[in-house]
Amino acid sequence: MPDVVEIYLCKAGQKLEDGRMIMSNDIIDKEAAKADAVNRVKISPSLARIAYYAISSNGDFKPYYSYTNPNVDNAVPKTKPPPKLKKHKRKKKVAKKGFWAKLKKSLGF
Repeated sequence: MPDVVEIYLCKAGQKLEDGRMIMSNDIIDKEAAKADAVNRVKISPSLARIAYYAISSNGDFKPYYSYTNPNVDNAVPKTKPPPKLKKHKRKKKVAKKGFWAKLKKSLGF
């Protein structure tokens, strides 16, 4: 019977070291670990792998139980794509009339 059990929760494609780690004092044997793994997968179907490591009081660290979810739910919730933005037409700059253009207009040419 281990003193403490470390539980690593991993999503699909995630390494064990990158998974979330939880400590538990409630798991006393491998059957309890198996029941806990099945329960965790029911709660969160996106978990791909759950690994249990037993840690004793003298610091020994050994694999205790490992569970791989056969029915991993990798479905990403579908979201609407962002709406396409309309392109705004640039307004043409009105060219300022120079001195000669103003003079020409005033004379009627």
